[in-house]
Amino acid sequence: MYRLQRTVAFLLFALVLMSPGFVLAEGESTEPAVEQVAEGVAQETEKTTSKHSTANDPLSRQIQETYAAARKRSRRKSFKGYCGAYVANQLVVLGINTSYLSGSGKNTYDIYRNMDCTDGGYEVTAYSGKQYSLREAMEAILREDPAARNILVGFQRGVSSSGKKYGHALFIHGVLDGKVYFSDSSARTIGDVTYEEGEPIVCSLNAFTELYAEYKLDGVVHFEKSESQPSSTVETDSASSENASTMG
Repeated sequence: MYRLQRTVAFLLFALVLMSPGFVLAEGESTEPAVEQVAEGVAQETEKTTSKHSTANDPLSRQIQETYAAARKRSRRKSFKGYCGAYVANQLVVLGINTSYLSGSGKNTYDIYRNMDCTDGGYEVTAYSGKQYSLREAMEAILREDPAARNILVGFQRGVSSSGKKYGHALFIHGVLDGKVYFSDSSARTIGDVTYEEGEPIVCSLNAFTELYAEYKLDGVVHFEKSESQPSSTVETDSASSENASTMG
């Protein structure tokens, strides 16, 4: 009889556990409802993508594709410390140059300042740091072409230990609606957003010039395609490797 009573009691308890309204204790559950999980994922995704909301526009895609092609072409896993190589490979990938021309960051501007035209058929206009600040050079370019493309910036000195010795260089893919589209060979932080090596950076001209305010400008070069030259396209085929030590 005792065993029968225990069995009946166990079965009744099991039925209670299986009932829809049973709750162990208020707030004890550690797993949120499915709706809550979905909402949380959506909020996190929105928060993440809002930092790089321009990642799918044409210029940002060009930067992404150029970075990937430059790494493939150079057979490098990273361009950190090799800003000159990153800029030089971008210029070849985009067809601005057909030959690889590279130096340290402080020498990159000097390669082009006396050129009339690149071997890829792009006319060269140089703005010396002896006559222009970075902002003045950018404003001069934008007065001539408010939607300017293909701008090289060379610094005689950066702020890191290697930058103070080797300078720095970067390449701007374009300026659109007042926004500067570029990438760098080192991670950069603007506001509360950090952009990794080669990642598209889109910011105002003010933010761009402030980011490099402590760098000593060597000069800025604007490459403009000639009338007979087709628009820049990303070269995706791997070519010979150029791995000269071009610190920046």
